[in-house]
Amino acid sequence: MDYGCLLFLFCCSLIDMQSISALLVTDISVPEIVDFRDNVTLSCSYDMKGHTLNSVKWYKDRLEFFRYTPLMRPVYLTFPVAGIQVLDGKYFCNESTCRVDLSLLGAKSTGTFKCEVSGDAPHFKLAAREDNMTVAALPQSDPLIESFNSMYRMEEFLSATCSSDYSSLPTKLSWYINGEQPMLGELQPSIDTSIPAHDYILRRQRLQVHFYLQGQRFYQTDNILRLKCVAEIENYPELRREMTLSAALTPFDNLNNLMLKHSISAASAQRSCHLAGTCLISGFFALILLTKCLQRQS
Repeated sequence: MDYGCLLFLFCCSLIDMQSISALLVTDISVPEIVDFRDNVTLSCSYDMKGHTLNSVKWYKDRLEFFRYTPLMRPVYLTFPVAGIQVLDGKYFCNESTCRVDLSLLGAKSTGTFKCEVSGDAPHFKLAAREDNMTVAALPQSDPLIESFNSMYRMEEFLSATCSSDYSSLPTKLSWYINGEQPMLGELQPSIDTSIPAHDYILRRQRLQVHFYLQGQRFYQTDNILRLKCVAEIENYPELRREMTLSAALTPFDNLNNLMLKHSISAASAQRSCHLAGTCLISGFFALILLTKCLQRQS
């Protein structure tokens, strides 16, 4: 065989190798963190580059739980794996993408999920990508602010408590008073309550703030007090929750004048009722005396 033929075969083999190496998984979508009460969707996309698709397989912690084989029957197969369950009929795959819906079963659903794609003969090339998913008991509601009124007067002492929803992940609470964080000494130590539930230890944080309504942070706010509590879970900014309540601020003197006017009005009303009663009684007795006089004259 001459060198020209050898060079031709070598070039063909390089082209063939390049086409083989082109098979790859272009994208994988696995939720980073989910609540154990939710269903989740896993999906991956792949570029076959002219290869025939042999199979798409999904794994959890190296255990196969789903398979798509377009060249065989049945096309779809599911396998039992601890912590997850493939929802009946909730999957779809084709030559470029594969999607699977799962039901979660608590903490044991956490793991590494991998999508593996294989080409058909003659090369049976494999490509795969994987990602981690954490399954936790996540907060279901915004933080709760307690002991907060709709109206306060300047110089008054305010005390309020914020409570987070229960979560299996540590929650940090923060207060904001008219957009500013409390000053040193205005926060009480946080209180942590925990209960076992759903195979998790669920924790709830309570944080109290107390302060006097005085100082610059209250004087240029259009007489409005805004108290905000923020609940955050470290490393997961998308799980941030918050609650904001507002109250009207009344200057101390104005509030006293309003209370005084109310007191005077109430006293006047009471006096009027008393006088009216007295007049009524006097008129009644006068009528009796007049009747007796007329009887004597007759």
